[in-house]
Amino acid sequence: MQNMEYEVRAATEQDLPAILDLFELSLGSDGGAPVETFWRWKHIDNPFGRSPVLLAFDKDKLIGLRAFMRWRWELNSKNIPAFRAVDTATHPDYRGKGIFSKLTKALIQELKQTEPSCFIYNTPNTQSKPGYLKMGWKVLGKPNVVGSIALAFSRKALERFEKYRGSLQKVDFDNLPFKPASSQGLVHTHHTLAYFRWRYQLIPEIPYGSYVYEGKERAIMLFFHLKMRGRFYELRICDEIWSDGVAESATALKAYHSLARKLGTPVISFIPNYKMNFVQTVAYRVFSLKKYAPEITIREVNDAELITRVEDANNWSFNLGDLELF
Repeated sequence: MQNMEYEVRAATEQDLPAILDLFELSLGSDGGAPVETFWRWKHIDNPFGRSPVLLAFDKDKLIGLRAFMRWRWELNSKNIPAFRAVDTATHPDYRGKGIFSKLTKALIQELKQTEPSCFIYNTPNTQSKPGYLKMGWKVLGKPNVVGSIALAFSRKALERFEKYRGSLQKVDFDNLPFKPASSQGLVHTHHTLAYFRWRYQLIPEIPYGSYVYEGKERAIMLFFHLKMRGRFYELRICDEIWSDGVAESATALKAYHSLARKLGTPVISFIPNYKMNFVQTVAYRVFSLKKYAPEITIREVNDAELITRVEDANNWSFNLGDLELF
């Protein structure tokens, strides 16, 4: 590996045009390069705070970037600051020179100076996972993603989805009579209505919908989107909030299948944060998707004991919306 000298500094908003140009060079316009509105939504307007972003320069040329998106988890009503290792880009002419690992390590050192206690997490692929493990990440495990077969199919599912996409844009989160379900004793995202507005209503580029189901004892609002699976669409339940803050399986499963019938989506995916009994798993044709779920890795910063409290995936309450790549 060729050693080289380059300047590393924190990004500012004035660097945004150069950042977007670097992504175009690194990923291509068809390879997932972010547009300005998406970058601002993700890294600047995030309700958990701005992302720390480091840039590498060869003189005046931007040659590398590393960003950790700020997040906030919660355990027994106590906030746990966190960062998700997300965006990275390297100029094509400078690949293989260790820029990615150097920027990652430098960003960790920066957090050690600015954060009293936090952790970094991500969902690496098989190619990047070994590198993260060498830099101190540990494997947390996989969330308990499950699927359910719905007796519904329509070639107009995406067309029908537009109704629910429009419904989400009309939601008044300042006066919404719903709230997140309690997750006492489990690590979970610090859910607020401001978070749900940012995560699903304000996100550019990625379309989400909302749906309200009125049960006998409580109502539930679902946040979801559709995932193309060959000749059909999968209904992905990303998050849910409840009229009384109590999550339970009967209403949730009825709501999922009610929505699937309206859309015409034969497969539903979700992470159940409630117990399902045997009769329900059979009646709703529930099956495990855990082997296809993303593997989560974590790394502590300034608090070795923190990892011992959160290192078991069974101690977490995830939603699909927490872990999607966005």
